[in-house]
Amino acid sequence: MLIILIKLKEKKMKCIRLLSIAVALFGFTVVGSAQTLQEVVESYNKGASLQASGDLAGAIAELEKCVELAKQVGDDAEEQLIVLEANLPGMYLQNAKNILNAKNFPAALLALEATVAAAEKYNNAGIKAEAEKNIPQIYLAMGMADYQEKKYNEAIASFDKVVALDPNLARAYFIRGACYQQLNDTPKMEESYKLAIEKGTAGGDAASAQSAKTQLSRYYFNVGVTAQKAQKWDDAISAFSKTVEVDNQNADAFYALASCYNNKKSWDNAISNAEKALELKSGGEPKDLERIYYQLGTSYMEKKDNGKACEYYKKVTTDANYLPAAKHHIEVTLKCK
Repeated sequence: MLIILIKLKEKKMKCIRLLSIAVALFGFTVVGSAQTLQEVVESYNKGASLQASGDLAGAIAELEKCVELAKQVGDDAEEQLIVLEANLPGMYLQNAKNILNAKNFPAALLALEATVAAAEKYNNAGIKAEAEKNIPQIYLAMGMADYQEKKYNEAIASFDKVVALDPNLARAYFIRGACYQQLNDTPKMEESYKLAIEKGTAGGDAASAQSAKTQLSRYYFNVGVTAQKAQKWDDAISAFSKTVEVDNQNADAFYALASCYNNKKSWDNAISNAEKALELKSGGEPKDLERIYYQLGTSYMEKKDNGKACEYYKKVTTDANYLPAAKHHIEVTLKCK
């Protein structure tokens, strides 16, 4: 009997010890949670203070730490966690914009990429879209800066990134075309300018489309002039034809085509291009018109249409470059009445 009582007493003492350990552990857990919740509040307040002082980078770092603390606490820190997840993506974006305003493009790019990551982490589609929209603009600004410093290859690398992210950004194609033009890479220059025209026209960026059109048509026109001076009529015709393909309002290119075709004795082609030039120059200065009249007179004279030849030659009255020849044809060659 004594032995049984002793064993019961020992069993009771063992249960008491186990219960004491459980209570001790439970008490430790409660105290630990309270301390962690206090840390959440302190971290949250510190982050808010940094934000109020304008230190967004510091605030973001502190509040990200606060998020992790809040997740450890669980339900007791739910309110803080909801506020943090709602506001952190916007803070990332504002920080990126501040850096961008300071024109620190590489740092702004990193900040925008961090914004995208934060927006994905906290499921904020609006902030993500805005950040992603700004990233091509950063590369565009970097490319522009390199272009102005004549770092054309570096600029092209940035513009390639722009159009990879935003294939419809016409200005990137235009400046990239200008880079290739400086590098004398004609095929890539043409491709970029044509894309600028296409994307700008379709997307409402009329300024970039027009700038690309002007540059490309001017390039072709200058090539044509060089060939024309060397009397390489086929090369000149090819270049001037490309000019009017890009800019069908270029009266000077149509006139140049008329002159080249006359030199190739292609009278009908000369007439059609001269008439187009005349249409575009309608109401212009006499000097601009009289050179066209002379080309038309020559074409019709060679076609044996003396009536029209005389009609156009007689309209050449002031241009010293063409007046002597026009008079000769009127008085001697055609004997116009």
